[in-house]
Amino acid sequence: MKKFLIFLLSFPLILFAQKPQLVIKSGLQSEVMMASISPDNKVALTVESNEVLILWELSTGKQLQSFPNIMAADFRLDNKTIDVVTNQYKFQTIDYAGKVISQSPINNTGNNKSNRLNWSYHRKSNLLLSNASIYTRENGFRGTIRINKFGIEQDYSDERNVISIPNRNDVTLCKVPSGEIIKELNFNLAKSDYASAPILDIKFTKFSSDGRYLMAGNNNSLEVLDINTGQSVYSYIHPNEYKTKFLNLAGFSPDSKKIFVHTTNEIILINLETKKDIWRIKQGGFYINEYSSRRGVIHFSDDGKKILLGTQKNLSLLNAENGQTISKLFGVTNEEVFFHHLSESSNQLLIEFDKKAAIWDLSSGAMRKVIRTTQPAFEYHLQLNQKGNKLYDFWTEIDLANNAHKDFPYEGSIGNVNRTPSFTGLSFDDKYFFHIGYYIDPKIELYSINQDKLVVADVTTKKILWRKKAIDKAAFAHTSKQIATINTYGGFTSIDLLDGATGNLVKKINLPKKYVGGGRLTFSMNDKYLTCQSGNGQIIVEVSTGKTIEIPELLPNGKKTFYSATFTADENYLIASNYDGELHFYNIQQQQWDLSKTIKAYTDPVAGVTLSKNNRYLFTNARENNIKLWDLQTRELLATLYPVPSTGEWAVITPNGQFDASVNAQKDLYFVKGINSFPLEILYEKYYTPKLLPRLLSGEHFPAVDADFDDLHKAPICKISYEQKTRNLTVEDDAKPSYENTTGLAEITVNATAENDKIDEIRLFHNGKIVNLATRGLFVTDNTTGTDTKKYTINLLAGQNVFRAIALNSQRTESQPDEIIVNYKAGNQPNNKPNISKDGGIIDAVDKNATLHLVVVGINKYQNEKLSLNYALADATAFKDEIEKDAKTVISNVKTYFVTDAKADKNGIINALKEVQKTAKAQDVFVFYYAGHGVISDKNKEFYLVPTDLADLKNVDEILLQKGIPSKQLQGYAVNIQAQKQVFILDACQSAGAFEQLIAADANQQKSLAVVARSTGTHWMAASGSKQFANEFATLGHGAFTYVLLQALKGQAANNKMITVNGLKNFIQVQVPELMKKYSGTPQYPASYGLGNDFPVEMMK
Repeated sequence: MKKFLIFLLSFPLILFAQKPQLVIKSGLQSEVMMASISPDNKVALTVESNEVLILWELSTGKQLQSFPNIMAADFRLDNKTIDVVTNQYKFQTIDYAGKVISQSPINNTGNNKSNRLNWSYHRKSNLLLSNASIYTRENGFRGTIRINKFGIEQDYSDERNVISIPNRNDVTLCKVPSGEIIKELNFNLAKSDYASAPILDIKFTKFSSDGRYLMAGNNNSLEVLDINTGQSVYSYIHPNEYKTKFLNLAGFSPDSKKIFVHTTNEIILINLETKKDIWRIKQGGFYINEYSSRRGVIHFSDDGKKILLGTQKNLSLLNAENGQTISKLFGVTNEEVFFHHLSESSNQLLIEFDKKAAIWDLSSGAMRKVIRTTQPAFEYHLQLNQKGNKLYDFWTEIDLANNAHKDFPYEGSIGNVNRTPSFTGLSFDDKYFFHIGYYIDPKIELYSINQDKLVVADVTTKKILWRKKAIDKAAFAHTSKQIATINTYGGFTSIDLLDGATGNLVKKINLPKKYVGGGRLTFSMNDKYLTCQSGNGQIIVEVSTGKTIEIPELLPNGKKTFYSATFTADENYLIASNYDGELHFYNIQQQQWDLSKTIKAYTDPVAGVTLSKNNRYLFTNARENNIKLWDLQTRELLATLYPVPSTGEWAVITPNGQFDASVNAQKDLYFVKGINSFPLEILYEKYYTPKLLPRLLSGEHFPAVDADFDDLHKAPICKISYEQKTRNLTVEDDAKPSYENTTGLAEITVNATAENDKIDEIRLFHNGKIVNLATRGLFVTDNTTGTDTKKYTINLLAGQNVFRAIALNSQRTESQPDEIIVNYKAGNQPNNKPNISKDGGIIDAVDKNATLHLVVVGINKYQNEKLSLNYALADATAFKDEIEKDAKTVISNVKTYFVTDAKADKNGIINALKEVQKTAKAQDVFVFYYAGHGVISDKNKEFYLVPTDLADLKNVDEILLQKGIPSKQLQGYAVNIQAQKQVFILDACQSAGAFEQLIAADANQQKSLAVVARSTGTHWMAASGSKQFANEFATLGHGAFTYVLLQALKGQAANNKMITVNGLKNFIQVQVPELMKKYSGTPQYPASYGLGNDFPVEMMK
């Protein structure tokens, strides 16, 4: 039996670690409880209040492994294993991969986690301290120390075997585990006269490592006492001029000779003997709750050379010698998701953050918009209309297409500045909008004990229709304009159904007894049932009969449930979430829990649950950084959605590692094996799955990827040198080496090494575009040592030239990039000094004297008439004319190759590309536009352009190989054409009829283009999912994609009087779906990729 228990406890860790793991740098999701550094200073660990242990790579700040259900941890001295305490108070030793090496046989556990306020782990004694409760590896729970003067800001001394228990300004030292009082110490701490409320109480205590000193501090000061003598050794008072800035935390160095002090606005290292600052550095961005029992973490490495500093969701590694930041351990998806709402009528997911909201489009699978909101996040303060084009934020209507705001004029005011509207609702037909808030409304009453009121407005006119007092909970029905209302103040005995238009009572549902308390009202999908939380459980009311079902608060297993509740779409089950992150299913007809359907979704309470109308898919969120998608039939996790509202980036990842993500979000994705990280590129083609979310929602199944992670070699190391390193250059932290050049020629040397492997390829990028794509093995100089050197002689552009190099080993694992900057001072020539866009991206300047090489292909007439198109030639002609006209505003010379209809066979298109390859120079611009057919080969899953002479529909795969133009061939020209600024635009129509069997999902096309864009540093735009609509677009005269592109070029995509490549991408991403929805009823979502620098294509007057 014991072995079986051990297996169950270790199984989640083993299972998690053995699978190939694709990691997004999600970072800390809750308050940091403890942190530590491995003895070899290579790895850090953090443990959060949500009981997640994270391992971090200190050199890069990358997040490595994550393990749930861990409440305490610290490294052992062997640099291989970690001592952990699970949330069930089990002491284990695990390796870095999560495998349980050993476990204490002691089973006696302690308090429920809801009683934990402050806890710490002490490696030397294998002791867990939690609210004066003592746990050890050898003996388990040893008891709880309770004294009259008691506070939870405690610490433990391994040397003295005592704990410190503060109260006010005194600290009592008690023996462990007996609780015998050894000594009382009094601290003379400063009183604040500038904080919001003067606080004298001790906020933290810390023992020195040698057990000689005890430190105690509050928000304003700290003092160090000699424990033996009780004498003051050092004191620090936070300067009064800092006003609201206060002292956060402090800690001792391992040798007990220095103390590190962290305040809101600076960090200080102090010599305890001389009482002088070793260094003092201004630093912001670390905030704590001054009333919290947790003050963050300070942890020195064992050798005292590094310091981990963490507060809330921020963690930094500092150099103890000078206080400089070595790396930051943070996540890109660290904004908390409060709630979400599923709008299946518009196929969108509305996600609520604090004063932000995001719209996730379920058709394209991408997060498409982030909106600033006026109110802090609370449950259901935002509403999205049925069409998905209007958002309601407090008393404001936001048009999502143009961000126009319209306010509802309401004369009522919030009765208390700390109160906000508690609920809002939108009727099923989008005609009526209600608020419940703690309002003062003179039209109802001037004063009232209970000021909660229901206020209903007309959405079209924005006028208030009616209002009622003494209502604090309400919900619109799903199939009518009725509103269910209750007033929980003092208890409630009925539920009133009111007419949304008039406020008249439609029906009063009398309840069998008086219920105390009450949570959110929720209707089932077809309004058969209504549910509400009461003070001791949940009630379900059958609306037509008034029959009431009472569900006890406790589950059969004794756990409390009902943090939130909703119904399944078929109205057969009530889904209730509890405080342990579980979803439980109550069978309404049988009036009992079906525990076989239970889903363990999180460790924290589930804040939001929504279901698809087909009753198959479930979206959930806790107060974390993500939303999870579940299969309700199998109870399997299908994917996790990671929104990044601060930047608009997003990612979707399956448990098997398949992913779809915005281009910039992909930079924060990487693979992890043990404590080694591998770049996304090593298995990009296997794991990248465009349109992943809509494909999952359509029922597509994705098996585990066949990837051998056990045989992965370490990533190579790549280094750039300039002019044979004629001068030494030392660069601190993240700065790039910078060199000056006056000749216009630079000799760039790239040195690469691969441990126990060979270098397969070296890639050098100049201002984002690849210089060349070397033939595999061509430059290998020593296969036995795994080293390679490649030298390039580069013609520089005037101004800034950014070089980035990567190396690939035999397994195609990429190195971390190395970058340098060479500034070419070219006399009177204009410098290529890049502009910076609003989102921080680089916008390269275009050389006015350079040449635009424009290849435009348009095919209406195919040799096989069944393939002929209506708008391809018109699209190509209009694009050519527009770009020729517009380009003159940024570049003097335009050379056009216009290839149409009969001339647009493979040779005609390739000959145009060859001409550009012969003549284009680095400073030139190259634009390739194609309007015609495009297909995915069934045989090799590669995307092909279809020239005019592809006629045989019986053996299409073979014909494609002969006459089609594959994406890899386009990739070759992207590499070999010297122009650094390149754009490929493909308006490739997917035909009907016999071609349908050839066309895989749009995702395959996107995948082909994404791989090309990543490897070449060029920009690509494609009309994903395009089909010909002969009648619908007759008024436009163009296909949707090119029509929108032309509008963008005519000025609608301008920003600061400049139209850039990324501006075009952003414009078509938003406008093409809207236009397609208008004309065909179904949105079309274009694809765009590009890792090269942005650049202008037109300057507006």
